[in-house]
Amino acid sequence: MKNKVRTVQRAKIILDNLIRLHPKGKKLLDIGSGFGFFIKEASKVGLKPAGIEPSKLINQIPMNRFIEKYNATFDQFYMLNNKRRFDFITLIHSIEHVANPKEFLDKACLLLNPGGILYLETPNLNSHLFWAEKENYTFLTPPEHLYLFSKKSMRTILKDHPSLKIIKSSTYSYPEHLMGTIKAISKIKKQRSKIGTESNLSNKIKSSKIRNINLKFVFFDKILAPLFTPLLNVNGYGSVLELYMKKK
Repeated sequence: MKNKVRTVQRAKIILDNLIRLHPKGKKLLDIGSGFGFFIKEASKVGLKPAGIEPSKLINQIPMNRFIEKYNATFDQFYMLNNKRRFDFITLIHSIEHVANPKEFLDKACLLLNPGGILYLETPNLNSHLFWAEKENYTFLTPPEHLYLFSKKSMRTILKDHPSLKIIKSSTYSYPEHLMGTIKAISKIKKQRSKIGTESNLSNKIKSSKIRNINLKFVFFDKILAPLFTPLLNVNGYGSVLELYMKKK
């Protein structure tokens, strides 16, 4: 439920930006649609969305008859629909999953109308979360995530796409990203392990210390973390990178 609420909230923000950047745009292609919450929201704001998802997830949520959904990979969709054109293409946590990101962008760009907007969202390697967690990085999840990107590395890839220009970029984070950063810096996991293995402490003392640590983090997680999370995003060091690109 929490993930659905977040997905819908993010969808509304993204769609609002897309419409503002290209008011006349109507046709939208979402690559990697998951359950289809994003394309469902796109339909609500008057767009004509199509969603591609290789897993069966996209078939689990009822859609209205104006929403196209394809249970296929992007390559399979592209082979049969490479003559189609869209005003918006969204790649929301998709590019880190593909074996050839450059080819993936090539094909996506070809499906985009001139003046159209390509939105890309992916974990940000140049982030406080990565610097703190390092080899335990939250988004380091092979074989699901094959590549990880920063804004600099995305700019390098986009050098081969002169028709695409970044017109808006930012980062964002969730409270758990702040918690992950703080825990990694403070090495709280190591402290918990040490408390649990010290043989000279009674079970009562160990239990009390662990409980105190848990209470502190519950307080921070639920009350303070949401307030301080925006600090992670200052100067573009947030946990998730988002780019809006316009095709010339």
